[in-house]
Amino acid sequence: MKNPLKNMKIASKLMVSYLFACVIPLLVTSMIIYRVSANNLEDASLEFASIFSSQIVSDMDEFIEEYDRITKSVLVDNDIIMHLSNDENATVIDKMNEQLYMRKIMMRLMTLQPEIKTICLLTDDRQLYQFGSEGDLVDHEVLLEQQWLSQIRNSKENLTLTAVHDCSYYDRNQDAIVFTVGRKIHNRDGGYMGMLLIDLDPSGLITLSDGFLLARNQYNIKISITDAQNGVLYDSDVASGRISWSEAMEEDVLLFQKNAQDYIILNSETKRAGLNVYAVIPRSDLLFKISRIEYVTILCVFVCVAAVMVISLLMSRTITSPIRRLQKRMRQMEEGEYKILEKGTTNDEIGSLIASYNHMVTKIKNLIEEVYVGEIKQKNAKLLALQTQINPHMLYNTLESIRMKALRSGADEVAEMVKLLAKMFRAALSEQTQSHKIRDEIEYAQAYIRLQNLRFRDMFFLQVEVEEQVQDSRVISMILQPVIENSIEHGFKGRRVPLHIVLTGRLKENGTIMLQICDDGKGISSEKTKEVNRRLEENVCRQPELVEEQEEGRTSIGLRNIAERIKLQYGDAYYLRLFAREEGAGVEICIPWRETR
Repeated sequence: MKNPLKNMKIASKLMVSYLFACVIPLLVTSMIIYRVSANNLEDASLEFASIFSSQIVSDMDEFIEEYDRITKSVLVDNDIIMHLSNDENATVIDKMNEQLYMRKIMMRLMTLQPEIKTICLLTDDRQLYQFGSEGDLVDHEVLLEQQWLSQIRNSKENLTLTAVHDCSYYDRNQDAIVFTVGRKIHNRDGGYMGMLLIDLDPSGLITLSDGFLLARNQYNIKISITDAQNGVLYDSDVASGRISWSEAMEEDVLLFQKNAQDYIILNSETKRAGLNVYAVIPRSDLLFKISRIEYVTILCVFVCVAAVMVISLLMSRTITSPIRRLQKRMRQMEEGEYKILEKGTTNDEIGSLIASYNHMVTKIKNLIEEVYVGEIKQKNAKLLALQTQINPHMLYNTLESIRMKALRSGADEVAEMVKLLAKMFRAALSEQTQSHKIRDEIEYAQAYIRLQNLRFRDMFFLQVEVEEQVQDSRVISMILQPVIENSIEHGFKGRRVPLHIVLTGRLKENGTIMLQICDDGKGISSEKTKEVNRRLEENVCRQPELVEEQEEGRTSIGLRNIAERIKLQYGDAYYLRLFAREEGAGVEICIPWRETR
């Protein structure tokens, strides 16, 4: 088994050694401190939640005791018992006095407890006495259909608190939510005579102090009070305005279904009425300080690790930095960039190695520059000789004389051909290479197509789809017309139908221009395409001789010439390639975008 340390870099070995020496003791110490702090904080948080829940239970017991005492006042009043007795011989005036007396009793109860919304007294013979603080009237028939009313009547306890319900038995505000405190009334013999119903706003069941609101916002505590049938009497989120009762009723997860790993659920039961008080606290919120300790601990560890890494990097830089610079220069040399490396102040083995490398790079660079400079001078000399062999001024005047002679003789077609030829000579022999643009190349290619159409009777169509920004880019001359000439020569051979050529050009995000010349001619096979591209690449890279294309015993500036000039002018990242199409063939030229000077 290989030892991984042997293959590690020097900087990595130093860094690992420092990490093991410094970080491991720090991690152990931090974990011990974190665990002790977390346990202490969790215990304190649970104690706080338990005290808060106990206080809520105590408040509910006081609430039940208070309403038990208030409603018992009805039982000790003999007049009320007498009025509830069914007297079939009572006159209308007696019944009116009975209504006034009951309203007086109800008003007295509402004066004692202003939070009461409505008081109803329902007798055994279904007579209804009512009084509301907001003037709401109760529909007797709808009230008798309420399910919670049966719950109060069938309860074994005399005092019952119902779950929240709507006010559908009111003549208005039927969407309001209330809970009802019900007291069954019996005569002295224990017989059932009716029940007293008190509607209350559940939001006022518990007074939310500023301390609770602060704790609720800090720990996201939810207080919920339910009856024995899990009906909700109170929800702290509704009381504080966080959510509505409809949202609370539609809550997906019930209290007893919450995951104990994610929530702390404290359950306490009141002494009377069988109410359950739930305090539901998400562990992530209640114990958020523990998480903060964890984050601080992790942050400290990361800071220490970063400090150790920085120190190890600084200490190893004196060794690894010269080696890395030497590796970088060697990779650049593999890619064709021959740059010497600055020698440092050290005279050790690394300094000697750098000096030998610089000597080698200098010799290789001198040899390559001599070959490249010789080739470029040779090629420029050939092109310059071609240009200087023809006197442009004399050539233009001669062609213009021929064109005028043809016009006088009525040979308009010949005159047009001479005009196009003169325009092409002017573009080909121009010495303004610094301002030569792709737009000029397009015009030169269009002139060539018009000249060929005069010869072949409009058998060629050139469609130009080049972006304006691309047309304004500087470019070396004579890169489009030879490609189009190649398309006509090979794609039109043996055809009797017109040849369509499409020239497209777009600017890519990386600042390169992609030109494509596609035709619908005879086409070329994939194998032939690969072979031609291979020859183009070999001919461009071949050193030191300059490869030229021989065709019918004469030298022509063809695809090889264009590919070679692109490499010499722009570098190895740019190219000319052929590609096969379902119909016809295409040539792709990749060059950099250059702003016009």
